[in-house]
Amino acid sequence: MRRHVRIGFITLIAALAAACGKKAEHDAPIAFVPADTPYVIAALEPVPDATAKYLSAQAQGIWSVIFPMFDQMLAESEQNADEEATPEQLALRAKTRRVVKAVMDEIRTRDTPEKWREVGLGTQVRSAIYGVGLLPVLRAEILDADALRAMIARIEQNAGEKLGTARIGEQDVWTIGGEPVLGLMAIQAKHLVVTVVPAGADEALKRRVLGLDRPDKSLADTNALADFNKARGYLPYASGWVDTRRVLALLNDDPAVAAFAKAAGEPKPELDAACRGELDALAAKAPRLALGYTKFDTERMTMHMRLDLDPALAKSLASLPVALPGAKSNDALFDFAFALPVLRGRDFLVAQADAVAAAPFRCGMLEPLNEQLAEMKTKIEATIPPPLADLLGVRLTVDRVVLPAPDGSTAFDVAGRVLVGSNNPAFLTSLAQMSVPALQKIALSPDGKAVAIPADAIPGGYAEGHEIHAAMGAKTLGLSVGKDQAARLETAVTAAAGTPGVAIESSLSGEVYKLLGQAFDQFGDSLPAKDRPTLDMQRKLYAMYAQWFRRIGGDMSFGAEGIDITQDVEYARQ
Repeated sequence: MRRHVRIGFITLIAALAAACGKKAEHDAPIAFVPADTPYVIAALEPVPDATAKYLSAQAQGIWSVIFPMFDQMLAESEQNADEEATPEQLALRAKTRRVVKAVMDEIRTRDTPEKWREVGLGTQVRSAIYGVGLLPVLRAEILDADALRAMIARIEQNAGEKLGTARIGEQDVWTIGGEPVLGLMAIQAKHLVVTVVPAGADEALKRRVLGLDRPDKSLADTNALADFNKARGYLPYASGWVDTRRVLALLNDDPAVAAFAKAAGEPKPELDAACRGELDALAAKAPRLALGYTKFDTERMTMHMRLDLDPALAKSLASLPVALPGAKSNDALFDFAFALPVLRGRDFLVAQADAVAAAPFRCGMLEPLNEQLAEMKTKIEATIPPPLADLLGVRLTVDRVVLPAPDGSTAFDVAGRVLVGSNNPAFLTSLAQMSVPALQKIALSPDGKAVAIPADAIPGGYAEGHEIHAAMGAKTLGLSVGKDQAARLETAVTAAAGTPGVAIESSLSGEVYKLLGQAFDQFGDSLPAKDRPTLDMQRKLYAMYAQWFRRIGGDMSFGAEGIDITQDVEYARQ
């Protein structure tokens, strides 16, 4: 008997726990997102405590800088009155300025999570931006509905302007604007909801976008976003996609498009069967843009974005860029490289033009592309002479920059390298020697050995006081400036080939922001007095960036699944 009682008790507890879990999921923002939404960016989970505290501490410093910028912009907007504006337009702009100022006054001192909690808002909440049809909706969790209502009331009082109100079913709603777009804002239990509808929208549409009438099936029901995150390796703090095929289809099918057009006094564009089919076929070439974080903690933030492509198109693009010259330098001030596959790019574009010529567009809005692509083909399919035909890519690396001191105690100095990838670097060398006779006595071999370039070989006297070297590898020609650059140049031009398919890669040290701040300090006095406040605020921002960021990197590559773009931010640990 006792055993059965224990089992029953455990079963009851498990059932209660499961019920609580289902209720929490039922109340999550993702539970209001239609399963067929054309776009969504959502946080399934709040940012971890340590990360939130770290980022809040960083953001606290910027608060004192951005508000003077906003104040200045607001003052300038008031001074720069449009003489051609009607009295109604001027009145509306004055009203908008009062509301904006009241909002700024309410939040300008809220630079910590604790202060945001005072008005019912949190930095660690779940949220979602999504489409009900094409209509955008922002839904975010709040901590205290009464505190948020009180803040809105203070803003109204300080602005001397009341927001419009309406009642939709049992829900009180604030309204903003009117023609042709009506903004809606509501507090629903523990959610803040902000959305827009066409002017004159019926109550059924308003209930749908506000979530008063739930979708028949939501993303929470299908678990689609969680599965998407798992498949892509994304963290649950902000991820999602744009479904390009669905967006294009809704441009013709969503009643809201017709309602917006009617409210604006414009005819709704109608797509015939040919246009619908061809636009869908184009969208199928790039059916989805996806993004999410793969790293988000107190040390770094890495965001990945992919434009999914049709496999055949992805394969064609992936074959374009060969390995970039040299290798990325993660200790340089600045490193930037891009692929320049001239011949492969030409052949790719010609192939696209041929495909359209074989099956021309019949849709009226796309028909001009038939002629434009044919003209492009005629212009680019001619033989491309070397050295352009041999180009593969370019890399610029800057290791050191010293700005001149106002008192003359230090002179300008720079150290870095320029690399040019080519199938025939020897031909590039011969062209340079033909153009500059002083270079003819320089002999370069494809062994990567650096050779000094005399200062008089560089026109304009720019090389005075700088050591310049050139070196050539099997497929790279390089030039370096700086006393310590010869060995680095030799390493760069003989570096092993990198990963094919990388089109762009970059790396930026936080020290660059410090240099920019120094430049502002030295040359800011030469600016007109009216521009100095903006310069001073920009200098403060750069000083903070130099403290926040150790390195910011990014790259774009063409792969088997599409175009991948990654940005990586490494924080400077104090």
